[in-house]
Amino acid sequence: MSDCCYVHVTCRRQDMERFEALGFHLEFESSGESVIVELADEEANYAHTGELPTDIPYTAWNGKGSEYGDYKMACDGEEFVEVPASQDGFVVDWDYKTEQPTPQSLDIIRQYLAVHKRAAKFLQEPHHHEFSIENRLCIHCGVHADAVETLTT
Repeated sequence: MSDCCYVHVTCRRQDMERFEALGFHLEFESSGESVIVELADEEANYAHTGELPTDIPYTAWNGKGSEYGDYKMACDGEEFVEVPASQDGFVVDWDYKTEQPTPQSLDIIRQYLAVHKRAAKFLQEPHHHEFSIENRLCIHCGVHADAVETLTT
């Protein structure tokens, strides 16, 4: 008997077939020309643990099963990381002696955030940057105006 749960993936359209081979189906696309798609598998066996690709950029999350909790996953095409987390936030291991989060728990959360940030750069629809007057960040992707000027000069 297996333990199934819901798994959601956001990936590039060009990588969609890799997830469809695992049982995912298209859940959302902003248009037929959209570069980014959202896929779902409502009955993923053990949340596809050990089956998800580790060589393409995507972000994902799974609901809890009867034998495991919620997780968030990110892959930037080179590094894959998963962390216990619900849609409300991260699950932090607590050291009751020191009354602090464990260093290992904080390390995996930091690693996840770094990989997620790199993956998110691949998972953006092409757009023309529009910068906020207040902070000079693009209102679509958050890149700073100085970074764009550096890349284009």
